[in-house]
Amino acid sequence: MSSKKITVFLVEGLPKGVREIKIDQWSGLGLCIPRNRLNATLQNSEHLDLQDKDCVYFLIGETEEGSLNKVYIGQAGGFKQRIKQQEGQKDWWKDVVVFLSKDGSLTSTGSEYLESVCIERLKKAGKCVLDNNVQPREKTIPREDVSGLELFYDNIALIMPLMGFDIFIPKESLLTEDVTQILFCKGKGVIARGILLNDGKLKVLKGSEAVFKDVESFKNHFYRGLKEELLEMKRLRQEKDKLLFVDDYVFDSPSAAAAIVLARSASGPVEWKREDGKSLKKILETE
Repeated sequence: MSSKKITVFLVEGLPKGVREIKIDQWSGLGLCIPRNRLNATLQNSEHLDLQDKDCVYFLIGETEEGSLNKVYIGQAGGFKQRIKQQEGQKDWWKDVVVFLSKDGSLTSTGSEYLESVCIERLKKAGKCVLDNNVQPREKTIPREDVSGLELFYDNIALIMPLMGFDIFIPKESLLTEDVTQILFCKGKGVIARGILLNDGKLKVLKGSEAVFKDVESFKNHFYRGLKEELLEMKRLRQEKDKLLFVDDYVFDSPSAAAAIVLARSASGPVEWKREDGKSLKKILETE
């Protein structure tokens, strides 16, 4: 992955306040606005661009269990009017992240394309619960415009974790995984296979098994809520007395992955091992 110069501007001087993010030599702009700062931000003369420029936006909150983000993705030709509508219709979101182009190069067709692509790829990533009930039809885009919009999407996926919302899987992390280092997590008759990614996350591979019945101490564990949501999202399905991963799934840490696989609190660096029995902890210490 090539290096990038990224500028984060704290509009109010607060790390969790209004934040602007720009990438050097990119015409786009990302703006994160906490809900309680929305009115003040919309009235700020520096953000008049939000009044009428085409944009794609993300409403972000938490699920009831609190283990995953809840997200709604939309697009608009005028953000100010649209977000006011959403304020009255949806009460669960806490932050909104909006992306637009500083020079107006993002058109309505482009924002509709990005909306569709973002919904599709968030579904595939499975790292949040989507509030969108309808998948918008992907717009037919001239071939010469697709590469620019895909770059816009890549920058959205790169910026969101910097805003505090790790809901996408940047393609760079998948391209740098070491497929020769398949790791295994075993226990109670189940076997899961995974790959450590270069950003420290762990991808559990499709077809991996997980323990169905939780130990008593796991029933109130933080990751128990994540397990419930993976079942509801159909990323896990019951197969007799086990659970199976329906697709590849990227966990934020090896320990999160091990906890779901073993249905108990677990140390990922200890539980994940290479085929020769060497633990991830030892691999990281010696290789």
